[in-house]
Amino acid sequence: MLNQMILYVTAMMEVKSSMGVIVASPTAGSCGGLPGACIGAARAMGLSLEETTCAMLASGLIGVFIAAHATFAAEVGGCQAECGAGSGMAAASLVTLAKGTLNQAINASSMALQNILGMICDPVANRVEVPCLGKNIMAASNALACANMALANYDAVIPLDEVINTMDRVGKSLPIELRCTALGGLSITYTSKVIESKLNKNN
Repeated sequence: MLNQMILYVTAMMEVKSSMGVIVASPTAGSCGGLPGACIGAARAMGLSLEETTCAMLASGLIGVFIAAHATFAAEVGGCQAECGAGSGMAAASLVTLAKGTLNQAINASSMALQNILGMICDPVANRVEVPCLGKNIMAASNALACANMALANYDAVIPLDEVINTMDRVGKSLPIELRCTALGGLSITYTSKVIESKLNKNN
């Protein structure tokens, strides 16, 4: 199942990177984690389009709460606001695919968001390509692990609404250099600058 999910995450990111038409779910930079996890898992399980759609709707409801009480913008909250949010949303979709309960879906989302608190946004060469693909795959993998934990009735301990509020506070606490500004992290490595220079010469 994980391999199938990674295939779909990668495919989504490839379409995005080649300027294809995508649904930014929840954002363009994190467009692979949620749909890749949900569609990949549904295909691996042999589920119907209707079941997949219901799972995506469940993830969307989690997104409503994130949008209302935190942010999807990496410029405001770092990558936890993009891939992190996508992972929390994907976890709920995976529990829904597995016919879990509402509480299990919410717990899965809570755990997935807890695991990604503080993730920075540091695009190499100021392009949303690297390390974004890896972070999308990690988001999907984290969602699967947390869905499995929730389905086994692990206790998320911290309620989802408190985790979302915490995500907002943590994101605003990150230095500006680590919030999708290309001023810190991998963005300012020697190799990143060399790649950026080459790309700028070609434009």
